[in-house]
Amino acid sequence: MVVLAVALATAAPMLAAEGPGSGRSIDDEILIRYAPGTTALERDRTLREAGLTHVRTTADGRTQVVTAPGRATATVRRDLAGDPNVVAIAPNRRRELADDIAGEPAFGELWGLHNTGQALSGTSTETARSDVDIDALQALSLGLGSPSVVVAVIDDGVDFSHPDLAQRPWTNPGESGSRATNGIDDDGNGYVDDAHGWDFCNGDATVHDAGEDGHGTHVAGTLAASLDGTGVVGVAPGISIMALKFIGQDGACGTDDLAVEAIDYAASFGVRIINGSWGGPQASTVLDAAIAASGALFVAAAGNGGSNLDLSPGPRFYPASSVLPNVVAVAAVDQAGRLAGFSNHGAVTVDLAGPGTNILSAYPASAGCPSPCYAWAAGTSMAAPHVSGVAALVGSAQPALLANPIGLRARLLATGRILDATVGKTATGRLVNALRAIDTGRPAVGAPDRFRFKVGSIVGSSAVPTVVAWPVAVDPMSGVASYQLRRQGPEGWSLIGASLTGTSVGSSLRYGSDYRFRLGATDQAGNAGGPVDSPVVRVTLHPDASSLATYGPGWSTVASAGATGHRLHTASRRGSWMSFSFTGRSVALVSPKGTSRGSVKVYVDGAYVSTVDLHRSSAISKVIVFSRSWSTKARHTVRLVVLGTSGHPRVDVDGFIVVR
Repeated sequence: MVVLAVALATAAPMLAAEGPGSGRSIDDEILIRYAPGTTALERDRTLREAGLTHVRTTADGRTQVVTAPGRATATVRRDLAGDPNVVAIAPNRRRELADDIAGEPAFGELWGLHNTGQALSGTSTETARSDVDIDALQALSLGLGSPSVVVAVIDDGVDFSHPDLAQRPWTNPGESGSRATNGIDDDGNGYVDDAHGWDFCNGDATVHDAGEDGHGTHVAGTLAASLDGTGVVGVAPGISIMALKFIGQDGACGTDDLAVEAIDYAASFGVRIINGSWGGPQASTVLDAAIAASGALFVAAAGNGGSNLDLSPGPRFYPASSVLPNVVAVAAVDQAGRLAGFSNHGAVTVDLAGPGTNILSAYPASAGCPSPCYAWAAGTSMAAPHVSGVAALVGSAQPALLANPIGLRARLLATGRILDATVGKTATGRLVNALRAIDTGRPAVGAPDRFRFKVGSIVGSSAVPTVVAWPVAVDPMSGVASYQLRRQGPEGWSLIGASLTGTSVGSSLRYGSDYRFRLGATDQAGNAGGPVDSPVVRVTLHPDASSLATYGPGWSTVASAGATGHRLHTASRRGSWMSFSFTGRSVALVSPKGTSRGSVKVYVDGAYVSTVDLHRSSAISKVIVFSRSWSTKARHTVRLVVLGTSGHPRVDVDGFIVVR
């Protein structure tokens, strides 16, 4: 890890004035809302008769805060159900500001969370590429993560005195409050006063030692720095951090026995996500056994040797190279989406990537960096907590996955975004993506509702090229990735397209046959929407002499071997008209083109639509020269009016094609 410490200058926060709610516990408080005009005497009578204790009344007298020892809000609501002065009753709840995630002073430096192509003055100078990030800005607008979700940072220590981490420590319920410093192992787990974790190096509950713990503090900040209007913000700023120190300046630290003990400690409290931004060259069956038995997702940094971990015999970095199904090995990418030059990789061994260069995060204060201190760092150690943070957001949104580390791992791997530079360098070729990982909503899919004919295509003797179209599917989170379309026809069901990115596709349809189309959609997170079915449709070919056609003066019939019915209706006189009335969803005019042909005006349902030019330097037959479609079946009329083009006035009608 390369580190450059900096101190961020932040504006002093505005302080709220002391008021009725300052420092007050509201756990047992109930709100009563009174009808307009309720007097103080009436309010007092209500409280007295219901046995309620007054806390405060708002200035306008409309709302009171009360307590009802031993009674739930629902009970008080029933007791006052007959009081005509009471409008509403509810628990008193504390609300939080709807914070602007991008409002954190240093948010613009956190390219891994939101990359705009910004230039950074961190540990290295890099060419950035916009949108190479984990989409954290979008994901955090949907939730910051739950405090009940705990990530164990097994590392060196974590400085919880840092302002961005002061709200993030996990608290051992058996060692909380006054028990945190009483020198007694209150919960009987063998660790005295382990309120927020344990220091396995020094055998005490002090999870941060002065002058140490920059690495673990930086990792914890990337994971969960609070959204508090100061400094930076973490990937999951609402979760809790369990600090487990097993690496330190003491040469006796950092051993596997301490790592195993830390893993077992986390498992004893049911922690389901462990961040391991460390490793070494040799595997350990004992460490593997502890990881396997932990019931947790173990997020491991791939290491910084710039090596291919797949080579055998070759370099290893363990536990990233473990084959356990609950281990995620994380490589590092830079601001342009390239695999970082220092990052280990492996198309089999390493799973996915996270941002790992020019990462700004919390850092313990020192003489050279007064509090609050922040530091730039680079390494796969920085990439791993991006993945752990996303895992915590997923666990917050889908608690059932916390108990299924293999399923949680699969979710992270499947929802990452492909980065070309990491394809073949990791098993997925993906960068972890927070928005896609938490997205469980299915796209809303509309049935195919347009069946149009492509102007310029040639009509076949038994079938016609048709374009099937559908409304854009709606997916407000990660967005639609692709559509899947199947067709049911005379041959049964067939797949038209499995990875369609547009909202239409061509499909040749036989005349006189019934067809149904079935559409599904998949979003960027892999959620499937649909399928939905179109109505049954049929394509019919109507020759020029169809009973649905009416011809005015000036038209005659001529034989034509190239016509669909071997004859045509033809007219050359300006103003000659014909009409075709039908019930359907789509219509097409079929005509020949050639050197003698001119132009015709087209009206649909009485309104001018277009002028069609039938002139062409060489002759061609059975051409779709005009098409119109609608999303529903209805009665329509197409009217043609000959323009009488000078020198080549002729207009021929071969026939009409209708989808109904």
